Amino acid sequence: MTIDYGSGLDPEKDLALTGVHVADPLAAETMNFWAYDSKRDIGINIHPRINGGQVMAMVTLFLPDGRILRQRADSGKFTEATSPMSEHVRYSCVIPFREWRYRVEGLPAFATGDVEQWDGTVEDETPDAIIDFDLISTAAAPVWRNGSLTKEARQMMAGDAGFWVAGRLTNGLNPDSYRYDQLIRVSGHINTAQGDLPFEGVGLRSHVRGVRNLVGMAGTCWMSGLFPSGRGFGLLVNHAADGRDGYSEAYTTDGNKITPARILKYPLRHRDRKEGDFWIQLASDELGLVDILGRDQRAFFWSMPEWGGQSPPRYGLDPAAGVVMKQALARYEWEGEIGYGLNERSR
Repeated sequence: MTIDYGSGLDPEKDLALTGVHVADPLAAETMNFWAYDSKRDIGINIHPRINGGQVMAMVTLFLPDGRILRQRADSGKFTEATSPMSEHVRYSCVIPFREWRYRVEGLPAFATGDVEQWDGTVEDETPDAIIDFDLISTAAAPVWRNGSLTKEARQMMAGDAGFWVAGRLTNGLNPDSYRYDQLIRVSGHINTAQGDLPFEGVGLRSHVRGVRNLVGMAGTCWMSGLFPSGRGFGLLVNHAADGRDGYSEAYTTDGNKITPARILKYPLRHRDRKEGDFWIQLASDELGLVDILGRDQRAFFWSMPEWGGQSPPRYGLDPAAGVVMKQALARYEWEGEIGYGLNERSR
C-alpha cells in the first residue's frame, strides 16, 4: 500500500519560501516542530518564523533533570528551499512529507525549569547554557491540512479565523496558502554538559504559510497524540472574543489515512497547577465517539498583556497576564493505550 503522506499536496509545498510570497507580500510562514522522548523525559520545540528567506528561530529543550533551556531569537538568512536555517538552527528536507533533519549546533540559551515556570516569570534571559542536538523525523501519518476535512471548517478558514491560524491570504483561500500538521517519529541524540543522550520519541511537525492577523482571537487549543499501534489524533480550536469557537476541526488516523472528526470536549484550565487529568472527546466520522484522557508532562509558559500586542511575552506563569499560553508535552490514554504528543493552550 502506497501512502500519500502529502494528502494531495505537491512536494514543493513542504519546502520553505526563499523570497516574498508571489500572491501576497504580507504572507509569511512557520515550520513548527515538537518532539518528546517519554522514556528519558526529553522534550524539544523548534519554531522558526520565515519571511523572505530570513529566519527567526525559537528553540526550547526540556531536559530530564527538570531544567528547560530556551532561546527566543536566533536569526539568519538562507537561499535553499530545502534547508531553511538561522545561525545555529538548520532544517533539512530529505524527502518531502516523509523525512526531515533538525540540527541545532552551539545555540546559546538561558536556563529555567519546571518549578520556576509555574512560580513566576523569567527576569534574566542571559545565556548560561548551550543547546546542541541532531534529530531525524519520519512520517507517522499523512498531513492534516486544516480546513480540508469538513464543510464548516473550510467556511471558518475562509473567514477571520483563517487569519488567526495564517491559513489564508488577504484576498481569501488560495492553493498557495495553507496550514498543515503531521504526526512523526523522531530519533537522534542530544549533546549536554553531562554527556550525549539518545533520543527516541514521537511528535508533530507543522507548516503554516499565510497572512496572520490576531484581531478578534481570544485563545487557542492545539493538541496531537501518537500511539504505539500507529493510530493518532489532532485537533485545533481558536476561541473568538465573543465566546464562540471561531475555528474548530479534528481528525483521527490509523497511520495510513486521515479521518474527519468534530470536537465535543477539550480542556480549558491551563493556568491551574492542580489540573491533573483532562478529557478530550471527539465525534469521528469513522470511529464514532472517541474519548481520550490526557495529562501534561512538561510545560513552558508565555505571559502576555494581550494577543497581537507590541510588548514581547514574558516567560513563566503570570496569573495577572491578559493572555497566558501553556506549551506542554502531554501523555494521552485512548482505550488503554498510552501515547504522547503536544498540548498548547492559551486564553
